[in-house]
Amino acid sequence: MLYNTLSLLFTFTHFINGPQAAAFALALGLLVYLMTPPPPADWMVRIAPNLYYFLHWSWLGYLRLSQAFWPFFLIYNAVLLYIDYRITEGSFTVASWITMHIILALPIVYWTVAVWRCSGNCSWRWLAVAARWAVLLVYCDLALRWVIYQYYPQVLFTCQERIVHWGDCY
Repeated sequence: MLYNTLSLLFTFTHFINGPQAAAFALALGLLVYLMTPPPPADWMVRIAPNLYYFLHWSWLGYLRLSQAFWPFFLIYNAVLLYIDYRITEGSFTVASWITMHIILALPIVYWTVAVWRCSGNCSWRWLAVAARWAVLLVYCDLALRWVIYQYYPQVLFTCQERIVHWGDCY
């Protein structure tokens, strides 16, 4: 998340630079901090007996924040690294890269709701702020990926691989 997008945009374009990205991230973090209430002292820990209850209880906000945040965060970043690796190797088309992002859209919405609702189930406020901030950074990463796809496709995609997909790059 943000590893490939920011490094590509910093290196090969003038769309955004380091101080601008840091100022935006800091402002976003401050806004999230101001919006996040402190966790209550009397929250109850629930252990989900199976996957159905895990998904249901995380959606309802009954689980600990770490249980709602970490599984999807790790899976999401692994998928992003994999599809970016495949696109740089030339074994993925631009359409496949876009399709993978569309496939991840609904789980991102689910994860956002789960993290937002479970953020009261943690020990410290800064953990809730960090989790909510990371969720918002996922949306920033998707926006930057759209910018790369729309305005700077030659930075990420090997555009000379297939004549059929030539229109995706120019």
